[in-house]
Amino acid sequence: MVKNSRKLKSAVLATALGLLLTTTSAITTSNAATVKTGVACKKAGLKTKVGSKNYVCGRNPYVTPTKLTWMLTGCPQAYDLYIEAKDQYDIFKDILSTSPEGLIELGSLQKSMSSLDNLMKTQVCKRGK
Repeated sequence: MVKNSRKLKSAVLATALGLLLTTTSAITTSNAATVKTGVACKKAGLKTKVGSKNYVCGRNPYVTPTKLTWMLTGCPQAYDLYIEAKDQYDIFKDILSTSPEGLIELGSLQKSMSSLDNLMKTQVCKRGK
């Protein structure tokens, strides 16, 4: 009777452990599948990779409301470049506007910045990509 009791306890314990491992791996898999641009995340700076895409948790400048969400790692980098270019444009605007060649360059800079902003809105930082 004692031997059967030990076998029964071992079997119950093994079954419980097996169920725990099965449900834990299923939960991890389903959580990994929900990581995409615009999905809420818990802590800024967390990084993960899903397939060939790398994501970071942070405030996406193109997703409202501005809560912590997953975004492609290129999004905050591209946005920083855009802000820097915008600041530089404001500095050079006064200098370059004094000549016809400068006005052409200003137009080119403005077109490039607009293109970068559009690229971020439609691809790099777009929700659901």
